[in-house]
Amino acid sequence: MTPEQYETIVSLLTEIQKTGGSDPYRLVLYLVPNVGIIFGTTLLFFLFQWWHKQKMALIQSGQYKPWSFDIRLYSFFLGLLLTFTGFALSFVFILVLGSSMAMLGGLIPFAIGLGLLTFYKMYR
Repeated sequence: MTPEQYETIVSLLTEIQKTGGSDPYRLVLYLVPNVGIIFGTTLLFFLFQWWHKQKMALIQSGQYKPWSFDIRLYSFFLGLLLTFTGFALSFVFILVLGSSMAMLGGLIPFAIGLGLLTFYKMYR
């Protein structure tokens, strides 16, 4: 980058900083995440309410069959998934970035996966 290009970019950025942008644009920019959170929360509320009403209707009609959940099999599956994902991420982060804090992005799922596999082995 030449010094003239650098100076042009710096002058443009200072002009943008001085004007501060338009207020309606900034207002919309700040409201979008809030509207998304409100919409998502409302959607989840009605989804859970629908599931509850469905389950109550099945119980009242005598058609409800509770399903069993095998925690041991689930912990084995999730443990394998997290262990291998964490190992792959750690390996790539070590190759690309060396020894840095980014390795935590791979070591944390690796450790959780090993913990779940230990739970699978120790349970029962």
